[in-house]
Amino acid sequence: MPTWEGIEDASPAPARVWLSRLTDEDEWKPLRKADCLALNNSSPNSSVLIEGGRATADPLRGIIRYNFYNAPSRQLTSATWFTKEEKSSKEVLLRPIPDDDANTVEIVYQLAVEATSSLGKGLDSVLTVEKELLVDTDYKVVIFKSGTNALSMKKKPVGWFGNSYDLQRGYNEYSVEGEEEEMLLGPVTHLIFVIHGIGQAFINREDVKMKNMIEEIDATRLMVQKRQVAEWKKACEKATKAGEPEPPVPNRLEVLPIEWWDKIHNSSSSLVRSLHATTLTTIPGFRSIANDVVFDVLMYLTPTFCETVLECVTGQIDDLYHGFEKVHPGFVKNGGKCSIIGHSLGSVIAWDLLSILKDRQESAIDVDKDDEPMLPFLCGGMNLAGDGVNVGYQAYAAKTEEQGVNAVKHGAWGPSLPKPMKKCIPFIPDFTLFLGSPIGMFLTLRGAHAVFDEMLQMTVLKARAKATEAAADAEAEETATTDEKANEEKPAIEEFVEPITSPFTLPSGSIYNVFHPSDPVAYRIEPLLLAQELADTKMHPPQYLTPKGQKVRLHLQAKQLGDDFVKSFQEKSSSVKGFFTAITEQATAALQTLGDGEEASKRQRVANLKQGPLNFALGGTSNRIDFCLQPGVIENEYFAAVTAHSCYFNNPDVIDFVLELALGVPAA
Repeated sequence: MPTWEGIEDASPAPARVWLSRLTDEDEWKPLRKADCLALNNSSPNSSVLIEGGRATADPLRGIIRYNFYNAPSRQLTSATWFTKEEKSSKEVLLRPIPDDDANTVEIVYQLAVEATSSLGKGLDSVLTVEKELLVDTDYKVVIFKSGTNALSMKKKPVGWFGNSYDLQRGYNEYSVEGEEEEMLLGPVTHLIFVIHGIGQAFINREDVKMKNMIEEIDATRLMVQKRQVAEWKKACEKATKAGEPEPPVPNRLEVLPIEWWDKIHNSSSSLVRSLHATTLTTIPGFRSIANDVVFDVLMYLTPTFCETVLECVTGQIDDLYHGFEKVHPGFVKNGGKCSIIGHSLGSVIAWDLLSILKDRQESAIDVDKDDEPMLPFLCGGMNLAGDGVNVGYQAYAAKTEEQGVNAVKHGAWGPSLPKPMKKCIPFIPDFTLFLGSPIGMFLTLRGAHAVFDEMLQMTVLKARAKATEAAADAEAEETATTDEKANEEKPAIEEFVEPITSPFTLPSGSIYNVFHPSDPVAYRIEPLLLAQELADTKMHPPQYLTPKGQKVRLHLQAKQLGDDFVKSFQEKSSSVKGFFTAITEQATAALQTLGDGEEASKRQRVANLKQGPLNFALGGTSNRIDFCLQPGVIENEYFAAVTAHSCYFNNPDVIDFVLELALGVPAA
């Protein structure tokens, strides 16, 4: 039996390997092995779901189209024979041979196999066989015998000129990154929509070599699945050592991008054409950044384009939500959850989507009625019962008697739109995550702090009224008490907690605002939910993001201890007089309490209000909203600012945090 070279698949009927590429200039890349098997086992020319349901392979048309995002279709082909080209000693390029030519090559190969079998006529009978190819007519296929008597199949030019190529039956051993992890995980139980931020128009330009949104999400999905499998394998090893059964395989998370940038940067828009016409031709690189990046924010501030973007994003989420159910039947029925992640300006869009959903839940506006054009509609307000003020819908219109610019009393937390939105997202997110978000700035510009503060004050007044009523009832009960019962031990006085955070909420299981400390675009949200008069020095710092129950890293713990010590020392030593005054006041208060127990008891009942903990209702299941990524041991904040805004999707702490949220583990 002779030795063959280039025969990777020696089976009687080699398996077809399916490959794809984006353009004719690109090289063919094999699909996942599971997808190749699915295509080979399907009915001829029938469409097959591949890549975990994110794409559909159509062999009849020879394309792969994406099911959940707007990406160009890829070319699709299959082959059993390949042209082998060695680009270097370590890199071999395989090009698929068309079926008609592959059939010709297979016939010649089978002649050689038969000739060299026990009952064959011998190798010499086929060494002179040559057959011209039907598609690549400039070439013919021959059997070649090397100096070591090894046989191989070659493609040689028909004429005198041209290169010869080695042929290979079957594909080399290969693996597609991410296939092993995704195939190991269970079915999808959590769907996450990611809304991109500013700059996608710039990134999607052909002359810019940066990952676009779809490529970024593909890389993030891969990281998420690798972390899931790695943690599961560690848990299995731990269970094995402890003699316990292995934990079940975790279910899969699906991450889908939501794109809106082309709605603003549509070249057919008269506004975009005017922008290009008025742009100076000098320093084109910087001006293109301004037109493609800063322009996004400016356009979103206009009611018309804000409405266009929100309708685009809402429509995509609605379509993908129902389309995902078709690809993954039973996802919703089996308790599948959906969440939203917004990056940069995308987080503002996510906030506004929740504001619209909240507005639809709480208002009785007939959005299907065709009204005449109206003044900009400000979504997100609060109807203050009893004072006749409609906060939000009349944002920046409800003023005090001064009627001055600084006399504006109310604002809105939602977007300014030409008319109410007719659609809203079809689900309440399990969690909403803002990354590198400028929401704090947008809410400030909308005057939302005044609205949140008024909500807080109303809640405080209710708590105080309840405490006062309880004190009056207790005092009346004391007066009616007999002398015999007066000496008995009095029941504990009920304490009422005075809230210090606004009760404002949005329809989401939990809300988190995660940012890098050097991100120039990121702003906090928590200070807007505290009283407006609260001094900056009294603001609670954001929590460090510590997923999986881990502690803050050692160098940050040391820094926190140092900062706390310096702050405490400065507060205590700023005024010696103030220090002794405070001591005197505390001692006097203690003596008065001891000397006049009855009066002190009455005062306690009247003022039995305690300041509540820092618990933000907006956070939902999380007490806190603002979370800061932990910087490195050696990290210059100015240098870090260059890449901070684009670091989130490949940050391990963010990936672990998303996994915790999606798997239902409390993060704070």
